Amino acid sequence: MENSETSLYPIIYGVWKLRMLALLALIWLLPTLACGSFQPRPTPTFTPIPIEDNNTAGAQETLQPTVTPTLILAPSFTETPTPTPTFTETPVPGSALAVGQPARVTAPNGLNLRSQASSGGQLIIQLGTGQLVTILEGPVETEGYTWWRLEDGQGNSGWAADGDGETEWLSPRVGEAQPVSRLPQVGDRVLVTMDAGIQLTIRALPGRDAPLVTRVDPGTQFTVINGPQTVGGLNWYQIRSDDGRLEGWAAAGDGNNRWLSPLE
Repeated sequence: MENSETSLYPIIYGVWKLRMLALLALIWLLPTLACGSFQPRPTPTFTPIPIEDNNTAGAQETLQPTVTPTLILAPSFTETPTPTPTFTETPVPGSALAVGQPARVTAPNGLNLRSQASSGGQLIIQLGTGQLVTILEGPVETEGYTWWRLEDGQGNSGWAADGDGETEWLSPRVGEAQPVSRLPQVGDRVLVTMDAGIQLTIRALPGRDAPLVTRVDPGTQFTVINGPQTVGGLNWYQIRSDDGRLEGWAAAGDGNNRWLSPLE
């Protein structure tokens, strides 16, 4: 029995040795299996990309990505044309009759002021020859006449024709101040228009029986400061000289003759 155990010992030892060798071999191979071969890896080679030279004949054109343009439509606006303003040229004062400008009555027998631009319009007042008026409206062409709406400076307004084709009844040429055939009003500058050789009587109060102040010659000018007052069928006005030394009452006329005429 002892000999049998002794004879098996070498066999057991040999088996054990083989196992140990196999284990060592496995331990040695594990890093190789995990990390791969220990052979040196080749060093990568980088080939430089040549820089394109536009001046080199036959140089390849660098391809650029194709970009498809996107059309953006702007909002459409319809332009509204601005109307061209129309300007009406105003005549030079004194050259033609025009709204807003003065005019002078040149009709020899005075000029009728009517409610309408028609000979059938109601008569408002008769404007005296030489009277200054202001044009408010017109012209209106009717009945073969040219009509203008006028204002006489005394609160009266209406329509009057400017002529009959032969005689001028209303003129744009105002000229210098001149006596006109109308009743005076306060503030007017008046001229004594008695016939030559006849003086105007100035009295202390209205009326033929009032105390006499003085008598003045034709052509004398005064300023109206009061009136009218009707006494004895006459219209009386208080007048004053430029220097203030002369003041009193005088009748403007007797219905046929104008003794005190406003200057316009």
